[in-house]
Amino acid sequence: MRTFFTFYLILATFFLSAQEVKFSFDKQKILIGEQMQVKIEATVANGQSSDLFSIDTLPHFEVLEQSKIDTNVIGDRLQLSRLLTITSWDSGQWEFPTVINNGTPSKPILIDVNYTSPWDSSKPYHDIKGIVPVKDPGKSTWGWYVIGAALLVALFLLFFPEGKKENAVSELDSNAYKKAMQQLNKLQSDKVASVNVKQYYTELIGIFRTYLKGAKGIQSFSKTTDDLSIQLQALKLPQQEYNNLLQTLRLSDLVKFAQYKPEGQINQDSFNTIKESVTSIESHNAV
Repeated sequence: MRTFFTFYLILATFFLSAQEVKFSFDKQKILIGEQMQVKIEATVANGQSSDLFSIDTLPHFEVLEQSKIDTNVIGDRLQLSRLLTITSWDSGQWEFPTVINNGTPSKPILIDVNYTSPWDSSKPYHDIKGIVPVKDPGKSTWGWYVIGAALLVALFLLFFPEGKKENAVSELDSNAYKKAMQQLNKLQSDKVASVNVKQYYTELIGIFRTYLKGAKGIQSFSKTTDDLSIQLQALKLPQQEYNNLLQTLRLSDLVKFAQYKPEGQINQDSFNTIKESVTSIESHNAV
């Protein structure tokens, strides 16, 4: 009952002047943090200010949103209505009126706020079943197929040990450095950074990863930045160059995945770092 009267006292300033106020709730049971809607309809004298027809707080409930007040003039009376979206963080049963007639609240209802959904006793209960015996499938020959396949793979690796390495070497692109420089120059001349910084960093790091694949055979397109940083250690870059390159790669992740928008000079520094890294890797010729 305390909630009932506290609710009434909060609204008394406005509702004592209203002939009738009605409250309708779309739910009577909610979980903690779940939203529900309350529709409030009031009839007051025509010309009365509707500024007080606003509810910022309710006992045990938080008002999340209030719709605009709808008005309708009928003779010398003014009908007001608005919709509230509320939630609660206090578990329990809270009593609210559904009608306030000439300042007197009546017809209360209970709103249940629970931690979890209540158990429905009308639904079938599935008890723990006993152990069900399983028929013996009999002997299987699939193990021999696995052994045979393993032998075939071993024989292939025995007679063709260099096949995979030769294929990897044959895929290297002798023009990878030249292509990377051309693509970097075009990216800078197109001034992509000033139009779409996310696209700029996507293309910038894409050029670097393409160069690594073509010039050094490093597959990095499916790798994360941390995975790529481990692969780059094999190139034995000077420590400062390696740190600058790693910082640029992580900055690119922030731009692409965290909506970070760096300033113009930072974008230029990132471009210079990638270009210098490609040149340094090419000149060291280290794999």
